Amino acid sequence: MAKDKSNGSGTKGSDEAESVKRIKDRKLEKKSKKMKLEESEQEVPELLVKQKKHKKPKKNSREEEEEEEEEKEAPQEVTEPAQEGEEPNPEERRVLERKLKKIRRKEEKAQLKAEGKTVEKVDPEKVLPSQQALDYLTCWNEDRAAWKFQKLRQTWLLQQIYDAEKVPDESFPMLLLYIEALRGSARDLTVQKAEALVKSLGAGPWDPEQKKKMQRAREVLQLLS
Repeated sequence: MAKDKSNGSGTKGSDEAESVKRIKDRKLEKKSKKMKLEESEQEVPELLVKQKKHKKPKKNSREEEEEEEEEKEAPQEVTEPAQEGEEPNPEERRVLERKLKKIRRKEEKAQLKAEGKTVEKVDPEKVLPSQQALDYLTCWNEDRAAWKFQKLRQTWLLQQIYDAEKVPDESFPMLLLYIEALRGSARDLTVQKAEALVKSLGAGPWDPEQKKKMQRAREVLQLLS
């Protein structure tokens, strides 16, 4: 019986030792995992900082729009240039023409600058309306089949009828014929303006410009009365 007790106590002691060892191993394993987790958490912010440093700045919408416009306006590159002795295709021809125009403009500016001259810019708004209105009037008088009514041209002519610089003497008889054909509110308004001009100029004396206006206003009233 004593022998059996000793064997039982020895087995029990070894089991307890093994269980204690297993508990210690688990604690060490948990502690090791916890340390690794803390180390990894410390490394993550550093990686994020590095990524932020290398991250490209975002372009705002305005920059993107400007780049798109530049891409649209920029001439397309010719991928297959014309061989020697061959005619350039339309796209190559346009590119060459643009380049030649730029070169000519630069040469002209450089030449004018060397001569001490400046290029005077002509405002098309001061030239074109008068010429277009007179062409419109001439077409009405000479080629009625090709003529088309244009409200803008008629308004300009009726407003400038008393200005000898804008409606020269050689064009005034044609304008009188045009006015004679007016109907409705345009005719009534033309009469009212002529009467108002005669009244404002009075009995004189008049300078040459006023005298010309008075003469034209009287002709208009005589025609439309």
